[in-house]
Amino acid sequence: EGKRWEPLRPTGVTISGNIVTAKFLVPSPPLVFDTKLVTNPGNYGFEWFDESGAPPAITKVEIIGTDTVQVTLASAPTGNNKRLRYAYTFGGCAGSGTTARGNLRDSDSTPSQAGYELYNWSVHFDEPAL
Repeated sequence: EGKRWEPLRPTGVTISGNIVTAKFLVPSPPLVFDTKLVTNPGNYGFEWFDESGAPPAITKVEIIGTDTVQVTLASAPTGNNKRLRYAYTFGGCAGSGTTARGNLRDSDSTPSQAGYELYNWSVHFDEPAL
């Protein structure tokens, strides 16, 4: 179509109290958590990190619009270097159940020449929460 390709990726991550909000560039909205094509590694692939030594656990991950994911933490984080990660942790080479992965994709309905789905899956990331 003559357009520059842009992947499904975060454009900004913010935090307020224990709520982390990630906005995405979505080639074909809306966002979808797909657990049929990719096994859920837990929290749809989202992880929370800070330098506290004991970062709060994620209690909920949900899509709250066509381009936004909201992550709820068990408590407001206290550590420095607050980061939201996605498809980040690699569990080893034991098989598909241990690889770094996530379930976030767009809703692109364009089929491949063979008739398969060509969804745009989110890139792996490690973004600061501001």
